[in-house]
Amino acid sequence: MTAVAGHLTATPAAPVPPADTPRPAWPPRLAEGVELLGEYKDSGYSQPPSLVRRADGQVIQMSPLLYQVACQIDGSRGPDAIAALVSAGLGRSLDSDQVRYLITAKLLPLGVVAAEGVPRALPKANPLFSLRARATLLPERMVNLLGAFLRPLFRWPVVVAVVVSVAAVDYWLFAVHGLGGGVQQVLRDPVDLLVVLGLSLVSAVFHECGHATGCRYGGARPGVIGVGIYLVWPSFFTNVTDSYRLSRAGRLRTDLGGLYFNLVFILALAGIYEATSSQVLLLVIAVTHLEMLDQLLPFVRFDGYFILSDFIGVPDLFARVVPIVKSVLPAGRRDPRVAGLRRGARIMVTGWVLCVIPLLLFMMGYLVLYLPGVDRALWRSARTQAHLLSAAVAGHHYAVALVDAVAVALVILPGAGSLYVVIGLARRVAALGRRWSAGRPVRRGLATGTGVAVMAALAAFWTIQGQFRGW
Repeated sequence: MTAVAGHLTATPAAPVPPADTPRPAWPPRLAEGVELLGEYKDSGYSQPPSLVRRADGQVIQMSPLLYQVACQIDGSRGPDAIAALVSAGLGRSLDSDQVRYLITAKLLPLGVVAAEGVPRALPKANPLFSLRARATLLPERMVNLLGAFLRPLFRWPVVVAVVVSVAAVDYWLFAVHGLGGGVQQVLRDPVDLLVVLGLSLVSAVFHECGHATGCRYGGARPGVIGVGIYLVWPSFFTNVTDSYRLSRAGRLRTDLGGLYFNLVFILALAGIYEATSSQVLLLVIAVTHLEMLDQLLPFVRFDGYFILSDFIGVPDLFARVVPIVKSVLPAGRRDPRVAGLRRGARIMVTGWVLCVIPLLLFMMGYLVLYLPGVDRALWRSARTQAHLLSAAVAGHHYAVALVDAVAVALVILPGAGSLYVVIGLARRVAALGRRWSAGRPVRRGLATGTGVAVMAALAAFWTIQGQFRGW
């Protein structure tokens, strides 16, 4: 299981709406549930944006002018009063017509201002590699109570004691004792794998409690803890959107809180081992370390990605990939999402993009080229595990059957996930082609022909490689 911190993607201001856009109520009022979070602190932008959160949890990134207009909307002030207050606050002249335009063309389409008539679908970000099919495990009220109860764990003497103690445990485990006893115990009794899996799930949930507690310790309110599908695997997440109101230190504490709680969990396992001498617990400690290293990867939306994002002060790094690529091309234009960054932040984001592009191209290219072969191998393994499962059930070895059932699920999930990723990639590419060729028959023909040629080349490659045989 992989835990993904539940940051939500900030969206840029909306373009000018079409003529049939619903009209705001006059005098204007904020939409129900809208919360003004204030300036994005310690950001990597030359001009720090301000943040607004809608009732659906979507965070919207605004210019100071637009945010000041939103701040003066209270349901009783008209455009003239709002213009006067904003002009006094910003030290620049703003008239009522400009205020009407900002409200109608900018704030209304974003769902910040209440509209007359039937509610409409609001724009939401659809970030690359985001969590899908979310479900709630712990509601917001329970998460906040839990975060308040566990807050003392973030006091610096406790943090120092935990880190030093885990370092001592690791030295003893990996340099003195070793993992041989735990491995032999699992080989003698495969049912102990269920213990490893169960404790790993507990560790993953406790990891999410660390994100929530770190958010609560900084003065923000965490949301729900839940589970969803990330890429291939089921993943836990914590909605810590409110941490956007915190400073860089507060956001980083929230990001690192999950890994810190993994250390606390390791100490708990070490204490239970001292009392029981169960070698399998030491194996769980080693697995927890591997999960922590996995979480530090900054190239997908794991904790390492959010740590890097909050350290730089840029909410969504993946949203900068295409603008960065365009900006380095000979005829490329400076995209505001790049030009608006400070020089240091722009250098770090560019470095991240230069690392992530070849890695993702290699991963996606390999997956597409060898998709039938990979799924064939997974299907064979699933059939083998299913036969073992049937034999275990027939022999009334139900614990072994449960292990085999878990093995079947672990084999099926990557196969289904690989298909999901490839289909999602194909849909994104097709959407880009449609937008590029919209209203241009020549371009549309070129895009269609290119798509057909690519599919034909892939089918030929799969056939030559024999990836359709042996199913």
